[in-house]
Order: sequence, then C-alpha cells, then structure tokens
Amino acid sequence: MAKVYGEELRKAILAERATLVASMERRAERIRNWETDEDDCFISERVEANGIRECDLQLEILKGDGMMDFEGWFDQDGNEVRVRWVHTRYGGAYVWNGIFASSEKALMKKTGLTKKGIRVPCWTKFSTPYGGMLGVYSGSYEVVRWHTNMVTGEYVGYPD
Repeated sequence: MAKVYGEELRKAILAERATLVASMERRAERIRNWETDEDDCFISERVEANGIRECDLQLEILKGDGMMDFEGWFDQDGNEVRVRWVHTRYGGAYVWNGIFASSEKALMKKTGLTKKGIRVPCWTKFSTPYGGMLGVYSGSYEVVRWHTNMVTGEYVGYPD
C-alpha cells in the first residue's frame, strides 16, 4: 500500500471514521430489535469507540501543521540526543550513553546536556499497560512524537 499524506490521508481517515460510526449504529439497531449475538459485546463496542477517537485525534493533527511542542535533550554541540527513563530496583534513573542519574538536574550536571523546547511531527499510537483482552479494553490512543510529518510527508526521524 502506498503511503498517503495530507488531504488524501484526511479523506481516508474520514472514510474509516464513517465506517466505524455506521458499525456502531448497526449494533445499536440490533440491540434495539433484540437481534444481538455474542459478537455484540462490550469489547467490540470499546474497540470501535477507540477507533473513532483515533480518527478524531488524527484529523485534529491534520488540521494544523502536523507538529507538536516537545522537550528534547541536546549535547554541547547542539545535536539532539536520546535520553531514557529506566526502571531500576531503586525506583528509576535517567540514562544517556551509559551514564545514570536519579534526576534530570543530576543528568545535566554529569553530562552537560541541556533541555530545550522544539517542534516535531506527531501522530497517534495505541498505548496500554496490559496485554491480551484487558489491554484491548483498557488501552487508548495518545498523541506521540513521530518520525514523519503526516501533513507534508517529510521524514524527520528520531534522535540518535
């Protein structure tokens, strides 16, 4: 499948949203007429509602420039770097290039890194802390940093 961006992507998302809304309306009609079966359960209802929410989030992103404000970590040369939060038996730590620190302030002091606000592309991602059917039911879509601007199709990538 070819990758689509901008207006073409917006049209595809609108079509998907219309399909999901129609499916929910058909389910409601079957319930009203006492024609339900085992497939008309709370899980499928939740999945379709989540799908509509994802479409709404994506359409909102496509209305603008496809970017969001984000705080990034930068080294002394001004290059963006990837800093991670890892869970440890002592709680957690920020990690960059094998250097561990218990707070952002401590990491900046140890490494000379700085944090600055930047504008980066964003898109949606399904997120859940659980697996299986519990994950399907309890998960939701969130807006996250993305590698490609979905409005323009420009590839930006992630920091190294």
